[in-house]
Amino acid sequence: MKTERIYSLGYGLLAGLLLIGSTRALAVDNNLHFYGNLISRSCTLVVESGNLAEVHFPTISRRDLMAAGESAHVPVVFKLKDCKGPASYQVQVTLTGTEDSEQPGFLALDTTSTAQGVGIGMETTDGVRVAINDPTGAKFTLSDGSNDINFRAWLQAKSGREVTMGDFTANLTATFEYI
Repeated sequence: MKTERIYSLGYGLLAGLLLIGSTRALAVDNNLHFYGNLISRSCTLVVESGNLAEVHFPTISRRDLMAAGESAHVPVVFKLKDCKGPASYQVQVTLTGTEDSEQPGFLALDTTSTAQGVGIGMETTDGVRVAINDPTGAKFTLSDGSNDINFRAWLQAKSGREVTMGDFTANLTATFEYI
């Protein structure tokens, strides 16, 4: 008899608490805002040999790289065609890939590379650095027709590290967002 009363009292309290919590629901009208921009058509990316761009660094002397700290800058060009849009039509380009653990914002060499002690930097032709995995990327104004999106890349020696000679490769993903 005593056990039944405790259970009855417990169920009664539980039911009361549930009623207190569910007595009122609140809603606020128009609290979720959607927005966007519809454009007539984005550009077509020109892909050659399965890549947007193929960047070849000339042969670099280890001694020269160690002395200067960085290599000469080489062009990186993304080609767009069939662009058509309103005035002030822009594209934001972000670069994602494996970031060098010792040089934030620089692209790491692939693990299959025999060269070591360097990372790859990217910048616009105006000299503005574009960090790997930075969501702000770089913005470019487009015109109707064909457009070249120009960057420059360079090898950056890691501070306090010895540069090891050898072949290297690295890969990144370029994302184009029309704004």
